[in-house]
Amino acid sequence: MSMNHSLKVFAWNVGGAGSRAFCRALKLAIQTHRPDFVVLLEPQLSGESANKVCDKLGFPNSFRVEAEGRSGGVWVFWDGGVFSVHPFSACSQHLSLQVNRGNEPPWMLTAVYASPRQRDQRLLWASLISYSRLIDMPWLLTGDFNAISKPEEKSGPPVRNTLKRCQLFTERLHLAELVDLGFSGPKFTWSRGDQSHSYKASRLDRSLCNLRWNISYPNSTVLHLPRYQSDHNPIMTSVEVQTRQQHIPRQFRFEAAWLTSDRLPQAVADSWDANAPLHSALKVLADKLLEWNDEVFGDVNRKKRRLLARIKGVEASLAGGFSPGLAKLHSKLSRELDMVLEQEELIWYQRARDKWVKYGERNTAYFHQQVNIRRRFNKIEALIDDNGLWVTDPHSLALLVFDFFTNIYMQDSSIYEDRLPKEAFPRMSQAEAAALFRPFSIQDIHQAIFDMKPFQAPGPDGFQAAFYQQFWQVVGKALSAMAVSFFTTGTLPEAVTESTLVLIPKVDSPERVTQLRPISLNNVCLKSITKAITSRLKPLMRKLVSPRQSSFIPGRQTTDNIIVVQEVLHSLRKRRGKKGGMVFKIDLEKAYDMLRWEFVRDTLKEVGLPSSWITCIMYCVEHNTMRIRWNGELSQPITPTRGVRQGDPLSPYLFVLCMERLSHRIDEAVNSGQWKPIRLTNAGPPLTHLFFADDLLLFAEAERRQIRVIKQCLADFCYSSGQRINFSKSILYVSPNVARHKAENLSSCAGIPLKAALGRYLGIQAIQERVTRGRYQPLILRIQRKMAPWKAKRLSFAARLTVAKSVTASLPVYTMHTELIPSGVCRNIDKITRDFVWGAEENRSKLHLVAWERLTLAKDQGGVGLRPTRQANLAMLAKSGWRLLQEKDNLWRQLLLSKYGGQRTGLDVLRKKQGSSFTWSSFSKAADLLKQGCAWNIKNGRKTKFWCDPWILQVPLKEVMTGDLPGEADEAVVADFVRDDGSWRTELISSLLPPDICAKITSTAVDKTSQEEDALFWSPSADGRFTTKSAYGLLMPQEQQPREGIWKKIWRLEVPERIRGFVWLAIQGRIASNALRFQRKVAETPCCPRCEGCTETALHIMRDCPPALYFWSRQVPQGKQQVFFSANHDEWFRSNLLSTESTISGINWPGFFSISIWLLWKNRTTAAFKGLGAALTAPSLMQSIITKSRIWNESWQAPELFLSHKKQKADRVVAAVGWTPPAEGWVMVNTDGASNGNPGPAGAGGVVRDSLGHWLGGFVANIGSATAALAELWAIFYGLELVWKLGFRVVKIATDSQLAIQLIQERHDPIHPYATLLSLIRRKMGQDWLVSLTHTYREGNRVADWLSKHSLVYPYGLHELADPPMSLVAILQDDTRGTTFDRSIVANHPPPS
Repeated sequence: MSMNHSLKVFAWNVGGAGSRAFCRALKLAIQTHRPDFVVLLEPQLSGESANKVCDKLGFPNSFRVEAEGRSGGVWVFWDGGVFSVHPFSACSQHLSLQVNRGNEPPWMLTAVYASPRQRDQRLLWASLISYSRLIDMPWLLTGDFNAISKPEEKSGPPVRNTLKRCQLFTERLHLAELVDLGFSGPKFTWSRGDQSHSYKASRLDRSLCNLRWNISYPNSTVLHLPRYQSDHNPIMTSVEVQTRQQHIPRQFRFEAAWLTSDRLPQAVADSWDANAPLHSALKVLADKLLEWNDEVFGDVNRKKRRLLARIKGVEASLAGGFSPGLAKLHSKLSRELDMVLEQEELIWYQRARDKWVKYGERNTAYFHQQVNIRRRFNKIEALIDDNGLWVTDPHSLALLVFDFFTNIYMQDSSIYEDRLPKEAFPRMSQAEAAALFRPFSIQDIHQAIFDMKPFQAPGPDGFQAAFYQQFWQVVGKALSAMAVSFFTTGTLPEAVTESTLVLIPKVDSPERVTQLRPISLNNVCLKSITKAITSRLKPLMRKLVSPRQSSFIPGRQTTDNIIVVQEVLHSLRKRRGKKGGMVFKIDLEKAYDMLRWEFVRDTLKEVGLPSSWITCIMYCVEHNTMRIRWNGELSQPITPTRGVRQGDPLSPYLFVLCMERLSHRIDEAVNSGQWKPIRLTNAGPPLTHLFFADDLLLFAEAERRQIRVIKQCLADFCYSSGQRINFSKSILYVSPNVARHKAENLSSCAGIPLKAALGRYLGIQAIQERVTRGRYQPLILRIQRKMAPWKAKRLSFAARLTVAKSVTASLPVYTMHTELIPSGVCRNIDKITRDFVWGAEENRSKLHLVAWERLTLAKDQGGVGLRPTRQANLAMLAKSGWRLLQEKDNLWRQLLLSKYGGQRTGLDVLRKKQGSSFTWSSFSKAADLLKQGCAWNIKNGRKTKFWCDPWILQVPLKEVMTGDLPGEADEAVVADFVRDDGSWRTELISSLLPPDICAKITSTAVDKTSQEEDALFWSPSADGRFTTKSAYGLLMPQEQQPREGIWKKIWRLEVPERIRGFVWLAIQGRIASNALRFQRKVAETPCCPRCEGCTETALHIMRDCPPALYFWSRQVPQGKQQVFFSANHDEWFRSNLLSTESTISGINWPGFFSISIWLLWKNRTTAAFKGLGAALTAPSLMQSIITKSRIWNESWQAPELFLSHKKQKADRVVAAVGWTPPAEGWVMVNTDGASNGNPGPAGAGGVVRDSLGHWLGGFVANIGSATAALAELWAIFYGLELVWKLGFRVVKIATDSQLAIQLIQERHDPIHPYATLLSLIRRKMGQDWLVSLTHTYREGNRVADWLSKHSLVYPYGLHELADPPMSLVAILQDDTRGTTFDRSIVANHPPPS
């Protein structure tokens, strides 16, 4: 549906239409813009006076809502020769008209004048929300809404309840499913006052549309026109129709939908020229793929329409009588349609670039809406030029933008001089240099390509990373050859280094070119090179860059800077005495784009990179031809002479290294005594600066001479680097103890405005007053926009869950890591989430089918993994607390401990202190959670108190003692209970502790010879590292009786996610059956409409109702029908979902069952909403279920697209497996561990044999209580000890635990729970002998398996076996004879030898 002609709607709140000046101004506007519709609001005229004015305007047709006295009024004019207009509704606040033009589809126009009175606005929105459910056509609303949607739409002094009113307006937009069309031009549409103290301005006028309009007319634009004889600006809404001549040719882009075609691989292989240079081969391939798209792949929309028409015809024929041929054709066409629908969704998914919703759930309409909204946001119709004049002409706009960025990227004629300190970077060690400068290989390029996101925006050649990832076997050789050659020659073809410059608005509706952020879209072949370089530099960045920079540095986070800033402001606010402090927030103009190339080169030399590396890096920086993409068109090429490309993987690292040169200059000024840093405490670290990319904060004592020092440091840096400071946008904040006149003098000297608050920093509002709920209203508004009801209606239940989890986990992440959000705000966010998940609407009851408490359980506990905001907040604060305890060298940690740590250590540090900052108070709230999860990891045992510290349990052992604590035992440490050989002195503890705890203690390794001190580790995590998920799990209740793994099974079903979501609801009986709706008092009867007198439960719909009964009686084997139809609800679901059987056609039964009950439910809802006649008949329904089950099963078994929702299964084969003797001259030690309960009573066993299978020695060990993994490690340790003791020095260790091998071979954090035992094993293996560690299957490890299982009958400790037990002789003989057993193993992974 589209318009064949352009459309313009002019709307203006005139504030009185009776003057001659108004008539002149309106006629000028009409002559200039030639609108099709003119909407005048608040004319303040009625009756004959209004008639006279209307006659003068020259429009033959009009509708009016008369003004009430001198208030209100809505007039609409149009040309009757073109449009046919019929009134739909009218009241004092709006006028709605249905518009027709020729054969074009009708649409609705609503002119709005919202009363400033809130009572009247409620009535207006009640009407609009009700109309939104009635209007089934494109709908445009324009006029004065007397409301703003966010605080940024208002200027002037703050008004009370602004945020609440923004939230209310946003809620109303969402409930009416209306989208703001955005705007170009002046930011505000209403203003009053001509003095700075009295000036007020807001964006009160706007154009909105419904989703039908958004899809039908995606090129709609809104322009704010200059103000005339009113305090309101007119607004012009336009729909431009592109003719074929006007059509802008699109650049080639590899389409994700092509990947669904089984003909694409052959097309790529046939078109690829392996002998041509990469860029030439790609150009030829692009042309060939366009031809292939036209000739083979075809137009998706056309294919969809054709298939739907054919399916409709076949179904009509089948209704007259069943035909096997027609049924087969119906299945074939259905499979084709499903593929086309997948292709359509992929097309819109690729364009939407939505990070919340995943592909694969038929969310095409949602993706389509997102594409249109994003395109409208990025399209700009007007900008202010250097003379302060608005430019609206498209050609002039493009020229304005081109000229601006051409100047930005052109280096001025000033002479370069590096005025910054030399040799200030730390020197690299030999090992670091060797790792960094080793030659690049094909593997480096392969890794770089496969680390990229598949469908990020492509460069000029149109090929995204997805293409290279999917066809690496075809194109990988050419790409790798080009890249590796570059590192030798230092040159690339010009086509490879070309880029497209896209301009992303920094603010909604930018007014100036400076509010556009240039992002360079580079070719993937170039990004593979820069990403490979970046991967080498990244590990060194933490050493090269001081702790005062945290962007792009491994181990440092955005929250580090936020915490420091909040603490600085807290301390400055409380500062007393004569010595004040000041903070500069420095704004750099186009920081990335103005870096001198000479400065970048010198910085790389300072870092210590060799000339070959510098040549390659600078080639990537300097050789760049870019074209600006402006409103869909490409500009003439620009060849820059300065700047680094934003969007290139290497650029952030180059920029950070360059900024570190400023850090060196500041350090030089501090060391010379010129720069006086501030300290928050006497023992605290000195604070001079804090950088995060181009966000600069500078700290110093509030003295005039410090201003001169700071300006000199900045001037030296700017002169050397080419950077430019925007002094008018920078901010100076001084502590309150600095006199006002002195502060103003400092501001004047610096040339930087003095502000009472620092404002936002890295997206977080700096805390400079008491924290209230109002602080979090902007966050709530952002969450509301992301979870708007219109999105909920276009997403499946599963997709809504995904959006809700993504939004609540990412939008408030920085806030939740540093602040304890008030409980009222948490409840508000949870309510928004609940309403989105269930699709709530105003004044309409919407069933929340499952309680919130159930939704927030983990998936394996019966929930869906949504996280309540308060518990998620505490878990994230606990993560910050954990980092405080672990990360020793971070600036923010040093600062916090200097303020609040005192003499306390460990977890005691996190106590709340009187007068502490809101940040520290928030951290202290998470202390209990940290104490619950932290335990001591024993190294040498000298630091941990045996009885008084939590180490083996989450509580001190003295709390579980069965006897009295001996005198002075409080100070006893773990090492006191361990012998020198590492064994436990069980006689000291066996009488004081329960046996199960003693068993757990004896399985703990202690290395008394180690110099490593005991350390805290996170006990809920397997590797000892803190995870937010595990911390959250400690806060949530656990299901007392899990349903035999049924919850895990649901989320692993091989069906689309939306069906999994349905099954999760259905198993709990929480689908909206009449029985449930009657129980909730939203249905008049609980009965089934088909089955008179039968209660319509979930089980009835899916099994016992006639359509379901007809279906299942023909699918379930006769011998199983009695059990199938007699089982209760829980038994029925459990038996079918846990079944291991398959259907006759080979579909696994749980998947088939899930698809079937979903389609039975869908058929029931069709009957409920459209009548029984609209639902499929029982035979047709059965055929539909069988067809769709086959389609989805084939889709699931098909090769995986790398962006898909499916997980690829590894192919398996059956192989003969047995014990393999070692080579002659070697001995083999087979080891195994066993745990009865995991964790539970555990033992280990092992055997030493030669190449003939002779028993050379063995052992069993009762190690107490342990996990299976720990038991396997003890087995390896004891095996190593035994074989060394026996005197063998060429040894192969074989274990059936791949996890144990991985733990030993990989270096883990010292806090790993098994770190001490792993260290002992590595030390044993590092002795003077030849030892290898290999994996074997259990069939080749039967002797060690027998020994480990029988070890539990032995007393605690190690027991060596000189001879094999008699019961083991038969197994030993089998191994010697080479007996094998069949085992299913992963293909291409042969049995170990």
